Amino acid sequence: MASLHTFIQDYEWHLARLEQLRALLEERRSAARNELERSGAQHRLLAQLAAIESAIERIDRGLYGACQRCGTFIPLTVLFQAPHEQRCPDCARLTAKEMAA
Repeated sequence: MASLHTFIQDYEWHLARLEQLRALLEERRSAARNELERSGAQHRLLAQLAAIESAIERIDRGLYGACQRCGTFIPLTVLFQAPHEQRCPDCARLTAKEMAA
């Protein structure tokens, strides 16, 4: 069984990743807001900003990184590419298929 020290190290590692993702979300939120100010209300930008703000709220509530459809963890590689992602890759594919049908 892992020691308390190992658990603390894992926890600190995950906290550091979460802070990196929060900073990335904050940067993207700022960029989206700036773009909105320059170009006016565009549906794509408004949707992106809403997704980013939703992700920041999930961080604050302790729910960030869990798929909103099935509850499994979203891989860190996915989150660093799209930190506002709300679904795991499997559920994202299912949702895309459902929308296409």
